[in-house]
Amino acid sequence: MAKPPRGFARFLVRSAGLLKNPRLLKQLLARAVGKLGRADKGPLAEMKEQLQRMIALVKAYVSGDYRAVSTQTMVTVVAAILYFVVPFDAVPDFLFGWGLVDDAAVLSFVAAQIAGELDAFAEWQKAQANDENLPSDPSDDEGR
Repeated sequence: MAKPPRGFARFLVRSAGLLKNPRLLKQLLARAVGKLGRADKGPLAEMKEQLQRMIALVKAYVSGDYRAVSTQTMVTVVAAILYFVVPFDAVPDFLFGWGLVDDAAVLSFVAAQIAGELDAFAEWQKAQANDENLPSDPSDDEGR
């Protein structure tokens, strides 16, 4: 198992508390979505899809729609998102883009650690999308 990036442990502690506060968690996710919108180039571009999936996972978890994931995974995912959002982590984001390299390293580390659970969530998302696209039951139209 790979060693977590430097400074990530303190974000794990903070994320456990955030996971218990849906209001603050939603604020964190909104900030992450905003910052992610500016990540089309550079080191974060490769991690954009994985981070979008992590954000969607947390949203589904908070809403109660998806609970087939361990609490430890959720703590780890929230920690990664928090690390991404906080500008003063191990390497501050404003340091000529180098700060974004460590953000990408943390996201990559977490994505690798929870790859199976992210894949299961992606399958669940596909199933949900397919259910929404199914035509309504023809028997519902009887009597019209």
